[in-house]
Amino acid sequence: MNQSATPYHHGDLRNCAIVAAAELIEIIGSYDITIAQVAKRVGVSSPALYRHFKDKDALLMAVRELAHFGIMEYTTDAQDRAEPGTLAHLDALGSAYLRFAKDKKAFFGLMWENHGDADERRAEARAKRTGFQVLHEAIELYFRQRRPESLNSSLQTATLLWSTAHGIATLQHNRLLDTFDEDADPEALLRAATRAILSVDV
Repeated sequence: MNQSATPYHHGDLRNCAIVAAAELIEIIGSYDITIAQVAKRVGVSSPALYRHFKDKDALLMAVRELAHFGIMEYTTDAQDRAEPGTLAHLDALGSAYLRFAKDKKAFFGLMWENHGDADERRAEARAKRTGFQVLHEAIELYFRQRRPESLNSSLQTATLLWSTAHGIATLQHNRLLDTFDEDADPEALLRAATRAILSVDV
């Protein structure tokens, strides 16, 4: 592995370190990295990075920002392929979430696994335009066009759908989804759950 694949340019060390950490996470498939590894990849000493990040957790928090951007890229791409306000639109968003969890396993874990910073991550998620907010807006539009009487329950419905998608993605992430059903298919399960939650005939 090329340890200096993200060369440092004067005045941009913090961003270079964040990108280098993200690269390492993707290469090794784990966020169990060290400041020393990141420093070596960037081509600086560890003390130089400690001037920008008090510890590894602070660096990982910055990398988590990139993970949020990543999931938004998946979400945006999915929205471009479906007509807004349709069931196909909701399916596309759910499928994008499952794909991100599968394609970016380490980043998915970094975003959601508890490292004793649940309050910080909750505040971070609320402050951003996240995948959940996009889902909520999509459900509001779906209800407005098809079931205006259900509009007041859009937040609860979004929470149900997100919880279901996240549960399926997490079980798949941990290789446990097929524990009882060897033929369990993540996308098929999520589509079925979406229709059940929305009371739509399969």
